Formats: sequence, C-alpha cells, structure tokens
Amino acid sequence: MMVAEEDNNLIDFDPKYPCILPDDWKEKNSPSVYEILATTNTLKRMYADKVKEIEEGITSNKLGEEALRNIATNYQTIKSLLFQSR
Repeated sequence: MMVAEEDNNLIDFDPKYPCILPDDWKEKNSPSVYEILATTNTLKRMYADKVKEIEEGITSNKLGEEALRNIATNYQTIKSLLFQSR
C-alpha cells in the first residue's frame, strides 16, 4: 500500500484564467493576460493623446516630450517583462 507524503513544495492551483505561465500560480495577484493587454492599450492611448496635445499646443514641447518618454518607457518595460529572452 502506497502512502502519500505531504509535500510543502507543491503549488495550490488557483483557476484564475488565463494565467500567463504556470509560475504565476505561485502569486495569487499575478495579472491576467487581459489585464496586461488593457494596460498596454491604455499606454498606447495615453501616448496618442499626448501627441495630439503637443500638436494642438495644449502642452509645451518640453513637458510633452518628457511625458512621451515616460509613457514609452513604461510600455517597453511591460513588453520586456513579457518577452524575456530564455
């Protein structure tokens, strides 16, 4: 008769679909694919809105360019986390 031993290294499966990778099951608050997509789409929209503000003269070029750099940096950071080289 085989007796199952308790293994503390097992990860409890939380069926929060969709998970990006099985490693994300360790962290209950990992963002779903939909949350990441919503974030990147929001950053794209923010970038386009800021470009429009600069073109219309609502925002100065100096402040606008700084804001565009920050938005682009955030977008690239998210993308680099998702597509890390293995």
